[in-house]
Amino acid sequence: MSWNRILARGRVAAAVFLTGILMLSGCGGNPSAAPSAESASEDMTGTTQVMTTAAPAVEEEQRPSPETTKVGICLADDSGGDNVRLLNELQRTLSQQGFTEENMVIPEMTRSRSAQKKSVEDCLADGCSLLIVSAVSDARIGEIADLVQEAGAAVLFVNCRPGEEEIQRWTQEQINAVWLGSTYAQHLACQMKILYDCSATERGLDFNGDGHIGTLLIGGGEEARDVLEETIRDLGSDLQILGEMEEGSAEEISAYTEEIINEHRKDTELVLCNSEEALAAAADGVQLRHRLVGRDILVIGVGAHEDTCTGIINKLISGSTFTDFFEQANLAAVAARDMIEGNQREKTISDVIFKVTEENAQEVLDQLWKTGNGSDDREEDKE
Repeated sequence: MSWNRILARGRVAAAVFLTGILMLSGCGGNPSAAPSAESASEDMTGTTQVMTTAAPAVEEEQRPSPETTKVGICLADDSGGDNVRLLNELQRTLSQQGFTEENMVIPEMTRSRSAQKKSVEDCLADGCSLLIVSAVSDARIGEIADLVQEAGAAVLFVNCRPGEEEIQRWTQEQINAVWLGSTYAQHLACQMKILYDCSATERGLDFNGDGHIGTLLIGGGEEARDVLEETIRDLGSDLQILGEMEEGSAEEISAYTEEIINEHRKDTELVLCNSEEALAAAADGVQLRHRLVGRDILVIGVGAHEDTCTGIINKLISGSTFTDFFEQANLAAVAARDMIEGNQREKTISDVIFKVTEENAQEVLDQLWKTGNGSDDREEDKE
């Protein structure tokens, strides 16, 4: 063999040897770092699967709104027709606040406590998360509040009056209940405004000029006496209680008014009543004694429906108070919206009450006739 052939074979062997060393040392790249086409495809597929099966973002919980809230309106059947008027206005003002008419559940008005309880239960079963209730009996307010609370709903009480302890219980037990109403103190304040107006007239309050305002109190008790005494003193006279009657039938009140006027004659200058029924009876007694309202005597009460407004216009009654059901409905609708949106912080909302005298009695009477009135031939409250 020639030396040239031997050298050529040596060079080939050296080249093969060198290539093997380079591959082993990694200079040509790590074989594991360069996956095959098949393995690369598997890795990419796996990555794609991870991306497509990732958990979706958690959607924010939808807050309740007037548009989606079902409202039950359970109102007592009252003799004066206040709740009939309030219901008509409530439907209008609730719509203005975004509540829909198809989401308003309105059971028939009732004077039965048990029937009203069932109406409340039916509204809750129907999915109402807010109830507007005028309780047949104030004593049942706590029971209704508990029913609504157990169902996880809210309740707004109107045209009824829970006690202070019940309202405090709502706060202590975190019951989602609110009361929108008027207090006797607010009615008294309106009555005192009427007295201030009368004192500014030419005849004033002291018709007989003896420095005392001889008064017959029908209802109101100590609260009425204290407020009246302070007002009379502020007007420059002294209060003289000639008679006091806490409660009684219309005939009894009328007869007692006659008796006091007959006994004290011109000393009787004021009759103050704490209800519209007592006011009508007292005004009847004044007429039977032939005393002229506004000249010989003042007759002031609480509540002003059609007959009372007519009596004021005809100078048979000096004045009374009136709960503005238009504003009452507005306040109720706003409170309803705030309650479902979690913005209602107070447990009580003061209602709007204003005085009714000869100056505005016709205007109030027109409003009452325009909005309709309740019928008198209704069934009595029953279980």
